[in-house]
Amino acid sequence: MSSYYIRNEKKYKKRRALITVISVFGIIAIAMGVYLFMNKGETTATSPTDSTKPTVAQTDTSPTTPTSSEHSAAAASTSTSVTSLNGVNTKDHGFLPNIGSVKKSGKMDGLRKLITDYTSRLSGKYGVTFIDLATGEMVNVNDTDRYIAASTSKLPINVLLYKYVEAGKVNLNDMLTYQKEDVEPGTGIIQQSPFGTQYSVRETSKLSIRKSDNCGVNMIIRLLDIQNVRQYLVDLGGKVYYDNRHRSCPYDMALVAQDLYKHYLKNEDVYGELINNLENTDWHDRIDAQLTGVLMSIKI
Repeated sequence: MSSYYIRNEKKYKKRRALITVISVFGIIAIAMGVYLFMNKGETTATSPTDSTKPTVAQTDTSPTTPTSSEHSAAAASTSTSVTSLNGVNTKDHGFLPNIGSVKKSGKMDGLRKLITDYTSRLSGKYGVTFIDLATGEMVNVNDTDRYIAASTSKLPINVLLYKYVEAGKVNLNDMLTYQKEDVEPGTGIIQQSPFGTQYSVRETSKLSIRKSDNCGVNMIIRLLDIQNVRQYLVDLGGKVYYDNRHRSCPYDMALVAQDLYKHYLKNEDVYGELINNLENTDWHDRIDAQLTGVLMSIKI
């Protein structure tokens, strides 16, 4: 969060916003957990038939969907490799399907009803976006309404950062200097450092994700320019413009998560570091508190 976005917000509004965000993403976690349980063992990759899809160079002229043993072997590989149009073998997460490479489940209407029935019994306002990254199916419930972004904004900021790293615009070993303008009380440890302390881009990003460091993310915003962050969300097809009121919506954040997944499949060496940070935060009282078993099985 950038300090000049919400510094003038009343403290009780911040507290209410935090509760809203926790509720929103908590219900997303519940929906994901139920859906994954309903579909356990049912998602098997199918060969794409769309002739317009890009081709990939193959060493095997008759590629097939990798078996479980092949997935395990691929996970130990020292480099990311595309095995077929169905997906990618990754070093850290085994075989991951390309978006839309798995047959649609046809269960999205049921999932939408489950979510709406559940949230209708709760106080407050809830927005949910669910994307099945294997089938490409999506569920949307009040997900383009405006919500206070809170620390969810750290995701698009860091995804854009790693896009710049991939493009050669930013080096993770470059140093950022902690300045007075970066100060924002709340989560994180950089605020305890004297002004002038330097952190590498890599460490600053890591702290902004793992410790939800407010000062750290402000340092990254200075590096990227907030207007570029806004344009990134616009280019993705975001529905809520990320202005000084610090608003966003579940749909826009889901687009960012999907974009990260796409880029991870293409370049694990770059985006794997960000994925690893997201998997290893200090915060375990929200989504992963309810989905620990599922997260361990699907990894991301």
